[in-house]
Amino acid sequence: MKLKRINVHSLLVCLEIAYGALALLALTVGPIFTLWRNAQLNNAALPIEAAHLSTFVIVHLPALFLLGRRVNPLLLWKSSESFLVALVGWMLITSVMSDFGAYAIGNGIKVALGVTTGLYLATSFTRHQQVIIIALATHVGVLVSRFAIARNWPESIYELREWSGIYVNPNLLGPVAAVAAISLLFSIVPVYKQIPRQWRFAVGVVVADVAIFDLIVLFHTKAFTSILSTCVVVAIGSMAYLMNRVIPHDARKQWWRNSVAVLSGGLVVSMVVLYKFSSLVNGKLLPKSVLQERIFAWDFSWTGFLERPLFGWGSGVAWSNQIFRRLDLYWTVENIGHSHSAYFDVLLSGGILAGVLFCAYLISGLHRLATLTNPGQGDVARIALIFFCLSAALFEPFIVTNYFLWPILIMAIAPNKQTN
Repeated sequence: MKLKRINVHSLLVCLEIAYGALALLALTVGPIFTLWRNAQLNNAALPIEAAHLSTFVIVHLPALFLLGRRVNPLLLWKSSESFLVALVGWMLITSVMSDFGAYAIGNGIKVALGVTTGLYLATSFTRHQQVIIIALATHVGVLVSRFAIARNWPESIYELREWSGIYVNPNLLGPVAAVAAISLLFSIVPVYKQIPRQWRFAVGVVVADVAIFDLIVLFHTKAFTSILSTCVVVAIGSMAYLMNRVIPHDARKQWWRNSVAVLSGGLVVSMVVLYKFSSLVNGKLLPKSVLQERIFAWDFSWTGFLERPLFGWGSGVAWSNQIFRRLDLYWTVENIGHSHSAYFDVLLSGGILAGVLFCAYLISGLHRLATLTNPGQGDVARIALIFFCLSAALFEPFIVTNYFLWPILIMAIAPNKQTN
């Protein structure tokens, strides 16, 4: 009997996709924190922060190594990613200068690992493979969390019966469940017509069932930020589908540019309204139960930024600093532990220069995306993921807290694999 020849290249690609999913799963925070939580309960003297950081570094070292072999340094320094590299370098410098140097440097390393992992995914995989990796990573987190809830694991259900699974907080499980549903649909829809006709209905039913399961988990987290950001993605996807049916092919390029401009403008307007004129929406467009605590955190974060506008407080340590905690109106945030905004966290971590570098990165990256010569379905997925991350960042500090939305944002903004 003649044995089939093994396609080594395809096998290696599959193995690397599995590793990419593992690296991204680790950045969802839940698995690593769950891994070490039981060890900490059994040994209270265990240096848990060092264990967390070591685990993150070990998991993501292969991505850093492969990125170093594949990326073109000259191209990196001539692209939008040059601002990103400068941002990470500056935040590491401000962390060294921080009152909480060792802890801040650890946070800065996690932020840098998020960047290298995002760039590794962008340089190593096609757009479709990237979405598959996101779907694999997030569904593992959702499924394990659902198992934890069913088995009543400690801290798997939050104070008011919200589901948190292995993520301790519903606001951490929410985006995982939302991105799981989004990435699943974006990984299947582009290739649906390539599926043999006799299997299409069955595949459609399974995909719809899994997506509904993800959305049920999202609903039970009651994570307002993730639900709102999912609505943004639904609006983007629906508009793209409608325009694809209505607008002639020759006019789509201009429509694409206008769409990116409108979404970017909408994000800026949302920031101004939420952070400067919050009274216009608090209790009117958005419930007070969602916004009031966040408004206190935003106001206090701005006060903290003005206190140290040049260098900031170090990466992710402002809210642990007692000097910061004793600024004006400190009593309004006594039970709050972070800024409830990734944009304010950037300012607190690295001051005005960090904010400028981050804005420059976003503007140049979105401009590159808007000027694509022939945008396709994969680019719709990119823009949906980008604005999911950026809209979620309005309300939660997902970008600079070693969270998985940070590498997804970087991966989606980065140029296609073949252009690297």
